[in-house]
This record gives sequence, structure tokens and C-alpha cells, in this order.
Amino acid sequence: MLCHKTGKAVVCCAVSLRSRIAEFLYDFLDVGKAPRPADCIFVLAGRQDRKIHGIRMWRYGYAPQLILSIGRSEWDRFGELKLYSDGGLEALAEQMPEKKRHFFVRFDRQDAFCRHVTRNFWGTRSEARALAEYVKELSIRSLLVVSSPAHMRRTALSFRRAFRKSGINLTFVSVQEEISFQDRRKRSEVWAEFFRCFLSLPLP
Repeated sequence: MLCHKTGKAVVCCAVSLRSRIAEFLYDFLDVGKAPRPADCIFVLAGRQDRKIHGIRMWRYGYAPQLILSIGRSEWDRFGELKLYSDGGLEALAEQMPEKKRHFFVRFDRQDAFCRHVTRNFWGTRSEARALAEYVKELSIRSLLVVSSPAHMRRTALSFRRAFRKSGINLTFVSVQEEISFQDRRKRSEVWAEFFRCFLSLPLP
């Protein structure tokens, strides 16, 4: 009985320690700031809650324009966002091979526009580069960039690199989320993002 209790205590202590480390890393990775008025909101591809958060900010009036990055496995869920148009997303996606399906859908107060973008193995970095090229066509001087908290430091590294000569002011805004570090899957996600962030650091 004593051995059983001791073993259980050791396991609980190990889980607690791993949870604390994951929480520390999560706080380190989340470099998001409070949103402020800007010319445009950009939401990175990935989880649906990113898009919902970005759309909510747009509707609250933080920016007159909104750009959603839509990955190859996300376009068919676009209707769930209940926006007034998809800008031609569905028609364009159905014309393209699955591996090449990545799009930016831009909204202003009246219209929606969709365009295909190239996204490579370095997904976040290629999204940043594609957006930096795209906004050259638009009158944008300030940008709110929306992503998940644990993804935000890597996002900031990639976007600052891509926009360093643009003169565009960048503000990084994290999605609000509830997270339990007792969940092993969540801890694994944080660790994975930490290593991806490390790999994204520029070489000396």
C-alpha cells in the first residue's frame, strides 16, 4: 500500500512539474498584445478559433479590412463563419489540386476577394512573405496579425522578417483561449511549437 501511494505521488509530482514547464513555455511563446485600430486584420491559417477571433475584431471596428488565410483543408468549412461572401473561394478551390489549395480571402465593408497564394514547407514564413507581397497592392500602413498564443512568437519572427523593409506597423494579437496544462496533448503542442520557434530563429 505504501509503495502504491509513493508511486502515485511521484507520478503526480512529475505531471505537475511538466505542467509548470509547459505553462512557462506557453507564456514565453505568447508575445501577443492588445488590439488597436489598424488598416487591416490578417488571420493566419489553422484553427477555426483564429478566424472567429479575427472576424469579431473586424466587426468591432478595429480595421476596415480583413484578410483570412485559408489552408487546403479549411476552405470547405468557410461557410461556418457566416460571412456575406467567400469572394470566389469555393469555385477557385475546386479548380485546383488539393496540395496547392491555399488562399487569401480579403474583405472590406462591401466586397470580398479571393486569391491563390503559394505556401511551402515553412508554412508561417511563406504566409508572411505572401502577405508582404500582397499588401504592396493595398493602401495598408498598419496591420493586426492574429494567431494562437503558442504560435505567436514564431509568427512575430516570420512577419518581422518579411515586413522589415515595408514600413508597415505590425501588432500581434493572440486568440483568447482556455488551456489546461494537465492535458498531455496540450503540453505536447506547446513543446512542439517551442522547437519550431527555435528552428525559425535567424542564423548568426
